[in-house]
Amino acid sequence: MAEAIIGPLVGRLQEVAVGEARVLVGVNTDIHRLRDKLMWLQAFLREADTRRRSVSDEITRVWTQLTRDAVFDAEDALDHYHLRVDKSRYPRWARPTMRCVTTFTTQVRMRRSLSRKIKAINMRLDDIIENKDKYKMEYGDKKTDVTWKPSISASIPYTHRKLDDVHDSDVVINVEEQKSLEDAILSEQEESKEHYPVVITMFGESGIGKTTLMRHIYNKMEKKKQFEAQAMESFAPYLTATNILQQIVQQLTDDDTNCPKEMARKMLEDRLRNKKYLLVIDGEVSGTEWKNILTSLPIGIRGSRVVHITQGKPEEPPSTYHHVTIQLKKLKEEAAMSLFRRRLPKELQDKNFKIYQKDICQITQGLPLAVVLLSGLVQAKEFPSEWVKVFEYLKAKKSTRLEPMLSVCFDDLPHELKCCFLYFAALPTNTTIEARNLVFMWVAEGFLRSKGGKTMEKIGYTYLIELINRNLVNRVKMDDDSSFGSMSVTIQNKVHDFLQIEAHEASFVEVHSGDDIPTLTSARRLSLQNYTDKYAVLANPLPKLRSIFSQYEQEPKGDLGRRSKRRPLMFYLSHGKAISKKKKDIRSHIKELFHGSEFLRVINLQGIEIGETLTSAIGNVVHLQYLGITSCSLKYIPRSIGRLTSLQTLDVRETNVRKLPRAFWMIKTLRHVLGFVLELPKQIGNLKQLHTLDSINLEVSVLALDGTLGEMIHLEFLSIWHISVVNVAALSVALEKLESLRTLILQGEIIPFKVFTTFSLRRVKFLFLSGDLLHSSDLDGREALCLPNLIMLSLEKTYVTQEFINKLSELPFLTTLALYPGSYKDKKLLFSSSRFQRLKKIKVIDVEILERVEFELSVLPELQELEIHSHYTSCHHDIDVSNGKKHAKKTRIVVDLKKENALYEENADVSEWWMIFS
Repeated sequence: MAEAIIGPLVGRLQEVAVGEARVLVGVNTDIHRLRDKLMWLQAFLREADTRRRSVSDEITRVWTQLTRDAVFDAEDALDHYHLRVDKSRYPRWARPTMRCVTTFTTQVRMRRSLSRKIKAINMRLDDIIENKDKYKMEYGDKKTDVTWKPSISASIPYTHRKLDDVHDSDVVINVEEQKSLEDAILSEQEESKEHYPVVITMFGESGIGKTTLMRHIYNKMEKKKQFEAQAMESFAPYLTATNILQQIVQQLTDDDTNCPKEMARKMLEDRLRNKKYLLVIDGEVSGTEWKNILTSLPIGIRGSRVVHITQGKPEEPPSTYHHVTIQLKKLKEEAAMSLFRRRLPKELQDKNFKIYQKDICQITQGLPLAVVLLSGLVQAKEFPSEWVKVFEYLKAKKSTRLEPMLSVCFDDLPHELKCCFLYFAALPTNTTIEARNLVFMWVAEGFLRSKGGKTMEKIGYTYLIELINRNLVNRVKMDDDSSFGSMSVTIQNKVHDFLQIEAHEASFVEVHSGDDIPTLTSARRLSLQNYTDKYAVLANPLPKLRSIFSQYEQEPKGDLGRRSKRRPLMFYLSHGKAISKKKKDIRSHIKELFHGSEFLRVINLQGIEIGETLTSAIGNVVHLQYLGITSCSLKYIPRSIGRLTSLQTLDVRETNVRKLPRAFWMIKTLRHVLGFVLELPKQIGNLKQLHTLDSINLEVSVLALDGTLGEMIHLEFLSIWHISVVNVAALSVALEKLESLRTLILQGEIIPFKVFTTFSLRRVKFLFLSGDLLHSSDLDGREALCLPNLIMLSLEKTYVTQEFINKLSELPFLTTLALYPGSYKDKKLLFSSSRFQRLKKIKVIDVEILERVEFELSVLPELQELEIHSHYTSCHHDIDVSNGKKHAKKTRIVVDLKKENALYEENADVSEWWMIFS
């Protein structure tokens, strides 16, 4: 694993050697020597890493640890140098003076100090390399059972991976269990007295496919709107009932209303009262908390269901609840092979794997997780002979446990992917993670380097796709209206446990999960995943800390004048060997942490209520590149944030921050700003590196947007709220300058029609519009639409006409068209006269005025799916229009939205119409 840690440092050394060659004249030679030695060591460690599980070799373990320590010291030396010569920690008015002073004093002294440290590290590495030969650390004479070779970096196709290449991870193979679960959810024959919700428990060992099966059924029922309210929530083990209910309420809430935990029960009752609801609770819950959850649920109408996904044998609910249990078991051979093939890329699915069936079933033992992991491993190998070597190695292990499979999958990764994959160990288990935030943190950590003209973010998405295709990471099924900007991922619990062990062995991250062992002062990444014990013992200070993550469950505030029976969240600070039991305020400790951990690059705090204002000490962390905070109490960001001259990402979406200080908008390194309806200032700095702005509020922004928004010329993702007649003209002018946009989201009273005709928006692929589309009814037939790369178009409250829909046929790559409430203003919608060459999916959801939809399939040659939900009858039609034999003769489809189940299909061979009841 040490070889993966070396990779980012080699890249940094290269940047330092090239970027500061003139300043570091005397040090450059030593830096080049260090870089070269690390590259050689990285190659050797790559070979050693594949054998460490097969050969018990204490010498190699010690040698690897010494190499890792030297790498860490080199990283410390570079960071210390940059910190001391950086002028950004001084006030802006003092920087010119300090620049003159440091030119003759600090920089000379720091260059000498860096030179001494690099030379010392080079000497240490010389000794390490010499000891390798001295103690004969060669593997050529050692017999091992490693018969396969790991993949190399060149195996990752950086230039051709696309989002479409990602396979669907929600492949269902438990057919019988699926039918039983659907029957239990939809059947109304067994009901509890007074219409208490029926409790359904689905259980089975980890990796058996419980969540995959439930998510598939949940998504299907959500489309058909078979329940008036439904929510599915995955969470870390053994949260309290209050915290679980709060997360469910947030999902049930359409607007952006916050749900304080002390209000969770009441808000849940308000949203579920007198409704037929479906709640899915995915995670381990104690018996006491499970009963608390059930007693908090209101008595709904007939047909409500609560599904609990768990590993252990389920506990019986109170007698007033009808209880159904469904156990998932391992797969039989045919089902295992079917799953194996379906998780392969299309070009491999036709291969004859019958000859390997016995080996595959012997290795996986029918466990779905093992099957998909082996499928992902096989597709990383180019030749069948390599598959055989992998099978032989795994069979030789003769283990019924999953660890050998996980070890091979991990060791097979190219070193660039290992750090990225290990990063999941620092994040909470059994929760979904937003893909773009994950990539942004990878960038901040230095794991990614631009290649082949691709940005670091695009390389990061390529890495993520590779991990998904290897079945190590699961993509949470997205709607077709999504891009990477809204994609979420997760990993299986057993995979997460394995990664935490690997990360601990490599000193990659230290996870604090409720014990009282003081954190090591040498910790470089610290993850606080304390859900139950409400305290954390931390070393003070943490001088080597690079990243800190928190995932805390906050206690509900008790009634005024009453003391909570449970302990509040607190930190205990460790000074030396003694542990102080003095309780400290969270904000005070965070301030101390920022003062004592100057090398911090990533701060991701979730669940810590830090007050209305973030401490001004944040300005001391000048290396910081990623700052993400989830705190309902936070309203203000201090001006000192302007001193973070390396900051790339700020995420304050889950806070009440609506305005950022002017100094923040002067940071030149900003790449991603994520908030909720942020106010755009009158003046900004040079933000030409900014790629993401999500989202801004035009209601309080200046009218002259071309000097602010219009200057962000490399924006790729832009979300704007509260567009009105007052600012729509200024917005149109600003958009003409943004030629790099890929995703554009516009919401307000009015939307400029120029988004369809402005040539500068030609690179937009995803377009979401909510608001009256200005002048869409006054189409000039000669005016062409200028969105040649548009893939997905979503319309809501746009009130467009049939003429506008026909005009959309000019878009050559449009694959998904979604029409939501208020999007269309005629009674009939026809797809008959204009030919849509690439359109694969059409969604018509609750469009109020629309009464009838007709589709001539001859003008929709690529159409695969129709999803229609009637505003009048609430009937849902999910129609498969694929080009298989089953549908080859279908020529026309008509849906009458005012009649229940009125779906008509016309067959080419007969003149009559067939009415199909869905």
